[in-house]
Amino acid sequence: MTYKIKSLIYFSCFLIAAFAYNVVEQREEFQNKMQSQEVSKTEFEDQVVLEELQEENADKQE
Repeated sequence: MTYKIKSLIYFSCFLIAAFAYNVVEQREEFQNKMQSQEVSKTEFEDQVVLEELQEENADKQE
Protein backbone atom coordinates (compact mmCIF):
# COMPACT_ATOMS: atom_id res chain seq x y z
CA MET A 1 0.00 0.00 0.00
CA THR A 2 1.44 3.37 -0.94
CA TYR A 3 1.77 6.22 1.49
CA LYS A 4 -0.79 8.29 -0.39
CA ILE A 5 -3.46 5.58 -0.11
CA LYS A 6 -2.64 5.00 3.54
CA SER A 7 -2.84 8.73 4.24
CA LEU A 8 -6.14 8.96 2.39
CA ILE A 9 -7.58 6.11 4.49
CA TYR A 10 -6.41 7.72 7.75
CA PHE A 11 -7.75 11.11 6.69
CA SER A 12 -11.11 9.57 5.73
CA CYS A 13 -11.35 7.85 9.11
CA PHE A 14 -10.54 11.14 10.83
CA LEU A 15 -13.28 12.96 8.91
CA ILE A 16 -15.84 10.26 9.74
CA ALA A 17 -14.88 10.34 13.43
CA ALA A 18 -15.05 14.15 13.53
CA PHE A 19 -18.47 14.14 11.89
CA ALA A 20 -19.79 11.46 14.27
CA TYR A 21 -18.45 13.38 17.29
CA ASN A 22 -20.10 16.59 16.09
CA VAL A 23 -23.47 14.87 15.61
CA VAL A 24 -23.35 13.29 19.08
CA GLU A 25 -22.38 16.58 20.75
CA GLN A 26 -25.18 18.51 19.04
CA ARG A 27 -27.71 15.86 20.03
CA GLU A 28 -26.64 15.94 23.68
CA GLU A 29 -26.70 19.75 23.73
CA PHE A 30 -30.19 19.77 22.24
CA GLN A 31 -31.44 17.27 24.83
CA ASN A 32 -29.91 19.31 27.64
CA LYS A 33 -31.69 22.43 26.41
CA MET A 34 -34.98 20.56 26.19
CA GLN A 35 -34.60 19.30 29.77
CA SER A 36 -33.48 22.62 31.25
CA GLN A 37 -35.70 24.38 33.73
CA GLU A 38 -35.90 27.59 31.69
CA VAL A 39 -39.43 28.60 30.93
CA SER A 40 -40.32 31.57 28.84
CA LYS A 41 -43.09 33.83 30.01
CA THR A 42 -45.59 34.86 27.41
CA GLU A 43 -48.27 37.46 27.74
CA PHE A 44 -51.20 37.41 25.42
CA GLU A 45 -53.06 40.58 24.55
CA ASP A 46 -56.32 39.22 25.93
CA GLN A 47 -54.61 38.46 29.23
CA VAL A 48 -53.21 41.99 29.45
CA VAL A 49 -56.61 43.53 28.73
CA LEU A 50 -58.25 41.27 31.32
CA GLU A 51 -55.69 42.27 33.96
CA GLU A 52 -56.22 45.96 33.19
CA LEU A 53 -59.98 45.56 33.53
CA GLN A 54 -59.56 43.73 36.83
CA GLU A 55 -57.31 46.52 38.12
CA GLU A 56 -59.84 49.16 37.06
CA ASN A 57 -62.67 47.28 38.80
CA ALA A 58 -60.56 46.91 41.93
CA ASP A 59 -59.87 50.65 41.92
CA LYS A 60 -63.56 51.46 41.48
CA GLN A 61 -64.55 49.20 44.38
CA GLU A 62 -62.18 50.92 46.77
